Amino acid sequence: MKVSFVLTLVFGVVTMASPAAISLKRSTVEVEINGTLTQVACIECPCEGFFGPCKCVTQGCCCT
Repeated sequence: MKVSFVLTLVFGVVTMASPAAISLKRSTVEVEINGTLTQVACIECPCEGFFGPCKCVTQGCCCT
């Protein structure tokens, strides 16, 4: 009983401590700022299905 409580506590602490906002596959776009290329995070543009057209949104990846 005590061991299962300790394991539950440890798993709960690890789960709460790990940040969910970190994404390894975050979309970026290269922007030229003062003559240097910088990668900036961008928002995925909504598309109609897999083959439909995409709509441009503010700070979207599909906008150039």
